[in-house]
Amino acid sequence: MQSVDRIVTILSLLSNASKGMGITELYNSCDLPKSTLHRTLSSLMKHGFVLQDHENKKYRLGPAVLRLGASFLAQNDLRSYARSYLEELSTELNETVYLTVLQNESAICVDTFGAARNLKYFVEIGREMPFNTTAAAKVILAYQPEELIRRMVYTKKLIKLTDKSIVDPDYLFRHLMEIRRKGYGICEEEMEEGVTAIAAPVWNLGGQVLASVAVIGPSVRLHGDTQKIIIEKIKSVAEKISRELGWVSAAENI
Repeated sequence: MQSVDRIVTILSLLSNASKGMGITELYNSCDLPKSTLHRTLSSLMKHGFVLQDHENKKYRLGPAVLRLGASFLAQNDLRSYARSYLEELSTELNETVYLTVLQNESAICVDTFGAARNLKYFVEIGREMPFNTTAAAKVILAYQPEELIRRMVYTKKLIKLTDKSIVDPDYLFRHLMEIRRKGYGICEEEMEEGVTAIAAPVWNLGGQVLASVAVIGPSVRLHGDTQKIIIEKIKSVAEKISRELGWVSAAENI
């Protein structure tokens, strides 16, 4: 088997294993000698295409694959529907605005518009958003089936980036339920000191939340009355994008 074929085989197997695969599972699923499998996995890990869980030793797809996926997603219909709204909101607020999607239990930024004064807070396309420290990811997770929410909250490691990062699973679960109740999420200095982000959900035709629209900037600007204004504007933009995707509110379905 050629090296490219080996890589494709391993990545394909891992892409269909939501809980990851151990070395024995991989060995039994592909026609590769163990030594070759180990070398290929080591190379993929070196370049970020594969990660290994330190606790259960299972392998799963890494952030480099997500970045490739984000590049594809950046060309799909969601981005084309959302782009003009994102740009308009960024110009109106003079702040960075970005679009995040759910992909393989990860939240990935697929489009972003940044104001000239806001380069410090620019969010790169392909960046993975932690579910416990970013408004964009929290809003998406809050509207997922409860089984997925509990799995993400109670089995994944909650990374502490600042003193305000939420690392208690029970508190995070309650926090997500509050986001679902309010219809938007705010992260104040949970990922980085002095930085605040506000996000709202984007719904698809089937009534599922598949993305979020977020505004990020310095906490000194995104607070008080300004924060209240941004919340309403970002909810409005998220709703407009949702309608472009065919979503109809529950009230309109009555």
